[in-house]
Amino acid sequence: MKDRRTFRRMLALVAALTAALLLLAGTYTVIASPAPPAGPDLDSRDSISAATWSSGWVTITPGTCSTFTHNQGGDPDDYAVELLFWDNDGLGLNRRYYGSLEAGGNWYGAYWQNLTANTIEVCHQDDDDAADQIRIRVWIPPTLPDYDSTWTDINPNQTITLTHGLAITATDLTVSLWFSDTTRGIHNYGYGGLAVDGPQDMLGAHWHNLTDNTVQVSRHPDDTDVEQVRVIVTHGASPDYDSLEDLGDWQSIAPGNQFTFTHGLNWPPTMLLVRGDCYSSTVGGPGIHQWFAGGNHDWFVGWQGTNLQNLTNSTVQVFRQPDDQVCPQARVRIWKLSTQVYLPLILKNSSP
Repeated sequence: MKDRRTFRRMLALVAALTAALLLLAGTYTVIASPAPPAGPDLDSRDSISAATWSSGWVTITPGTCSTFTHNQGGDPDDYAVELLFWDNDGLGLNRRYYGSLEAGGNWYGAYWQNLTANTIEVCHQDDDDAADQIRIRVWIPPTLPDYDSTWTDINPNQTITLTHGLAITATDLTVSLWFSDTTRGIHNYGYGGLAVDGPQDMLGAHWHNLTDNTVQVSRHPDDTDVEQVRVIVTHGASPDYDSLEDLGDWQSIAPGNQFTFTHGLNWPPTMLLVRGDCYSSTVGGPGIHQWFAGGNHDWFVGWQGTNLQNLTNSTVQVFRQPDDQVCPQARVRIWKLSTQVYLPLILKNSSP
């Protein structure tokens, strides 16, 4: 453990001394592209630190997966991963259908899988219309998390309660969730939950009911790709923007509507880490959670969940699906990234 911490301190020092970026080309279906069409609110800079690898903005043909070489080395459990989408038709920088969504036999969204010490794979679903381009980043945070569940077995249709024991107000905590199985390796396929029509299967997993000392994870009943989960809980640096402080409470959003949060940071949007969580006060409900993060289409209920979209240097939107029942209120936190080093506070699947 001492050697690992020493290694991370060395990485942080190197990151503070250089702005060079290790950028390696993807393979096969990856088409090298310039940054998305630049507007007044879009900055294409990817040189965050020498310890951070970025794919840059690339186009992945729908219905294919692409392998990227990040060459971070070491233990993949020490990495942080950020996957962001760019849409040309109104959503801008977004995370709609994050982890995948299926509706009427059509498949939308994108996800990552098979994270190793040197590579990561990104898959773009066949019918997706929200990720004209993607950018994935992999980096090693220079500090250890406050709580790490390590890889924990979970069965289909099981809910597990993890005790992080931090005794810190839940709204001051950040939760990240990773999946693992023998086919997809370390991945985020089905993050938040994924309903599939036809066989009417419910796949994936999500975290919920975050409290001062515990957090729960549920694996959906028909899932085959989440044999283990790993939960990270951190109490990191305060965000540069927190809608709870700006608005005084969680923001209510009616089904089928969107709310624009004005963060006013005047910072390049590709250099912002954005976190969106949901809250439901219903007794026996999910509490603070990321159930159906990115969106979901259920054969009984319809369109559920929320997603972030249209991130600019001063605003970001949260869209609530028209039939959603689990995210009546939302909150957004944003951290500004330095051109020298990533902030260490968002670990393990920083994208909601």
